[in-house]
This record gives sequence, structure tokens and C-alpha cells, in this order.
Amino acid sequence: PHSSLKETMSRPTTIAIQLSLFVLPIFYIYRRNKRTVEEQKNIKAEREKERAFLSSLVKNPSSQPLRPPLPEIVQRVLSRCSFAYLSTIDVDSTSSHLSLMRFTYLPEEETIVMSTNVKTKKYDMLEKQNGVALLIHDFGEGDNLTGEYSITLNGTCSVVRDVVMAEKYRSAHLKNNPEYPQFIVGKDIAMLRVDVATARICNINDEVLKWNVMSGNK
Repeated sequence: PHSSLKETMSRPTTIAIQLSLFVLPIFYIYRRNKRTVEEQKNIKAEREKERAFLSSLVKNPSSQPLRPPLPEIVQRVLSRCSFAYLSTIDVDSTSSHLSLMRFTYLPEEETIVMSTNVKTKKYDMLEKQNGVALLIHDFGEGDNLTGEYSITLNGTCSVVRDVVMAEKYRSAHLKNNPEYPQFIVGKDIAMLRVDVATARICNINDEVLKWNVMSGNK
């Protein structure tokens, strides 16, 4: 009798445990999916806000004068991107050289940092002439891209010779590009700094906005 009573009393507990094992994973998946949906909605809303702001700049440059520093939304677009096309000038043969680079944007300094092997044509050219152009775009698929804008930056590119500053930039660049240490760390790897002077923002409709760090003129 005691055994039968014990089994009867433990049956609800067993059922409760079984229900918990069944319900809790479902509840967890529901909360996780809900959180993911909310995050995606927030990202989409933020991208729409950025798209609207950039469109207003491109279409109405006189009503949205860009003055240093670059607008926060433009800074965020630059911060999300990692690839750039770097154009350098070969003064010896009066031609230009194009390189695909990984870069890191430092908004607090309004500057771009990159790295390069010192045994390259690009490095030799920068030793002689430091005027460069950088083409950056957010075309592509993904929640972090608007897929509509390209930004052309003009400025001066210098080799960072100060050891402390070079390591500071190297650390920031490596943090932003952790998959590519072979291009960032090494005895023959120099750090480059691009000080931005002008910028042009172009959308997929070929509408252009110009920005000048010195005067703010478009």
C-alpha cells in the first residue's frame, strides 16, 4: 500500500518534469526567434534612416552642407566597410597604380589606416608621392549594408614611422580585420595613414555630393 501511494504521489511530479522538458526548449526557441526578429527590424529601421539621410544629402547638397567632421551616418557607413580600392601615382612613369586594400576607419581622428608590405610597388610609390584616392562602397548583400552608396576619399597617405603610433594603428586595424594578420603583422609590414581632405558620395542614381574638409564647399 505504501509503495502504491508513493507511486501515485510521484506521478504528477514526473508529468510536471516531462512537461517542463518539453515546454522549456520551445519557450527558449520562441524567445530567441522573437529577439532575432526584433534585432532585424531594428537593423532595417536603422538602414532606412541612413538611406534617407544620405539620399537627402545627395539630392539636396545646398540644404545639407557637410562640414568636418563627417556626419555620423557617413562615419557609420565607413566603419562598417573594410574593403577599398587605393589609387596611387607612379611619378616615374606618369601612370597610376590600383590596389585592393583592407582598411580601418578611425572616426575620432577622421582618418583611414591600412597596412602594406614594404617590398611592394605601392610602398615605393608612396615614398615618392603621397597623394591618393580611395574608393569605398557598401554594395552587396547583408543587413549591415545599404547597397546604394559609394564614397570616394581624396587625401594624403603617409607611412607611420612613429613606433608607438604605428602599433596603435596596427592594433586597431587587426581588431577590425582579425582574419588577415598576415597582411597586418610582420617585420616587413608598414602601417599607412590616410588623412582625408575631400569626399564624394554617390548613389546608384549617379547623384553626387562633394565634401571638402578645409572649407566645407560642395
